[in-house]
Amino acid sequence: MDVMRSVWVLSVVALAVVPGVGRSAEALPTYNYDMHCRAVSGGDFDKDFKCGEAEAAAYAKLQDIWASVAEKRKVECHNVAYDPETGKGSYARHLQCIEKGRDK
Repeated sequence: MDVMRSVWVLSVVALAVVPGVGRSAEALPTYNYDMHCRAVSGGDFDKDFKCGEAEAAAYAKLQDIWASVAEKRKVECHNVAYDPETGKGSYARHLQCIEKGRDK
């Protein structure tokens, strides 16, 4: 594992242990997006890394808008972004779902 990958993995772990994240319906859910990125990248390191960057950016944007999103939409989009059978989740998918809902 090279240094860049190690730094990226540590940043993923840091996001997962942010106090209060994912503890209530009002809080932003905690997703293991590393599993999601590995699946969509097909083992390609560059794609995996770019996916991780997109997930981190989506997480940051969701943090900024979370309080203004209707609870019903949060739940609907969580169901789109998270697969309870595999544990894979995607902040980018959750954000995309919320943004599409704003057009309605």
